[in-house]
This record gives sequence, C-alpha cells and structure tokens, in this order.
Amino acid sequence: MVFKNISINKGIYILITGIFFYVLLLFISDTDKIFILLNQIPFDRYIAILSLSVLTLLIYGWRHQVLLNKLGINLNYKDCFLIHTAGIAMIITPGGVGSVIRSYILKRKTGYSISSTTPILIYERWLDIVCLTSIIGILLYWNNIIETQIVFCISLFLSISIFLIFKNSFGLSIFNKILIKTKILKKFTIDAEEFKESTQKLILPKNTIQLLLISFLTKLVPLTAVYLVFDLFNLNIDIFNTSQIYFTSQIIGLLSFVPGGIIITEGGMLGLLLKNGIDFTTASLLVFLIRILTFWFPLFIGFITLKFMLSKN
Repeated sequence: MVFKNISINKGIYILITGIFFYVLLLFISDTDKIFILLNQIPFDRYIAILSLSVLTLLIYGWRHQVLLNKLGINLNYKDCFLIHTAGIAMIITPGGVGSVIRSYILKRKTGYSISSTTPILIYERWLDIVCLTSIIGILLYWNNIIETQIVFCISLFLSISIFLIFKNSFGLSIFNKILIKTKILKKFTIDAEEFKESTQKLILPKNTIQLLLISFLTKLVPLTAVYLVFDLFNLNIDIFNTSQIYFTSQIIGLLSFVPGGIIITEGGMLGLLLKNGIDFTTASLLVFLIRILTFWFPLFIGFITLKFMLSKN
C-alpha cells in the first residue's frame, strides 16, 4: 500500500536529518561531560519521565474520542487512541497536513467521509495553538523576554486568524490544492458542504470550552516532564522558566511549518538555554533528552501504530 511506502520513506528521511543534527551537536560538545552527566542519572528517573510522555498520548486519545463524539461518531477509546497515535507519524509532513491519514483510517473503519472528519485535524491544531499561546502569555508575567513576546504576538494573531478562517471555511480551495500537490494525499480532496457541517458542530461554545480544557492537559503533562528533565541536572531554574523555554521553542517550530519542527525547534530551544546561562554541553544534552521525550518517542510509537492500523484496515 502506498501509505506504508511513503511513511517508511518519510521516516527514514526524518531520522537521518535528526541523527545528523544531533551528531553535529555531540561533535561540538564535550562528550566526556555528556557521559558523566548521563551516568549520574538513575535509570528509574528516565522511566518516570517517559511515563509522562505515554500519559500525554493517552490524553490525546481521549480528546480525539471526544471530538469524534461531537460529530456523532461513536468509537471506543482503544480505537480512538490508535487512530490518533497513527496520525502522529505524519507530523513529519509540512504543517502536519499528512495527518489527514486519520480521516482515511476513519473512513475505512466507520464509513464516514474524509470531508466530514478532516475539520477535526484543523480544529485540533487550533486548540493546540490557543493553549500554547495562553500558556506563554501567562509565563511572560514571570519572565518577560523578547523572544517569547514576539512568538506570543505572532501566535495570538495566528490563532484568531485560523479560527475565523475555519469558522467560515475560507481557504478550503487552498487546502485542496495542497492535498492535490502532495503525492500521498492527492486523492483526498474535501467536499465543502460536508466540511462546513462538521465545522459548525465543533465550534459550538460548549464544545470549544470542553475541548480547550482537555487540550490544556496535553500541555501541562509535558510541562511537568520537561521540568523533571531540567531537574535531572540540578539546574537552578524554576518551572516557569523551563516551561517558557520549552513552549516558546515549540511554537517557533510550529510556525516554521518545517516537518516536525526539526532543527528549528532544537535551535530555538538551544538558543534560549544558552541565554539562560547554561553551558553548551548541558544545553545540547537537554535539547536531546527533551526532544526524545516530546517528539521522537511519540513519533516512533506513531509509526508502529500506523503500520498496525494500515495492515489491519
């Protein structure tokens, strides 16, 4: 099946790019110091932190189930979790547009058209941007740095624009053009009427408030995990600063539209860490561990799940 071949090829490409970047960081860092730092960390601390990454995936699965219920699609939690997790493998596509594969799996499983479930993908992205924008806006109270100010203003404008465009289904023709130009997705053009019908159900105030609350949970758990990663090195940085560094770099990567924010997110995080007085070697190790926790591990789970779902369906 074409999805399998494309996902494998994309996975290899993104893996090579990531490995090259991390090898470069390792090359210009103090490798002896890295090994000393890693050896000082008890193995059970790694497991505890990684479990928070798993918890985040579980919460995303719950949110996906709630979203589907709003459209009248009733699936058990297991199926919702697997479908959403499979879509994570496609965040390596520009802007994450490849996540439309979730709509393909849903169609095969439930019979609902791709056009009727695609709004979920855009709505989820909007929910994430709103949550990230809100969090870094609050964090500016504790540490009013220029990088976060700029990112906050851009993401605030973007979140308002996306909502207005989504609500009125503007730009649907542009979205279809993107799908047509993407080899794996060119057959998945969207029917405007079905898209609008689903959109109107999702943006009801009651639904939006409920889903925003769930979405905040998907950010608060990684926030805790990232702080625990910093704590591994006994750095004198509070949870407000660690969260600001993490979420600011996350939005920078998101705004870049680079697949998975590869290198852009890492570069932004590294720069903010250095600005906070952390030495280059420790900063590089922090970037490496945090990205494994929040990106590479979920991506790995996503590829395994995607392969399973495509073979099953």
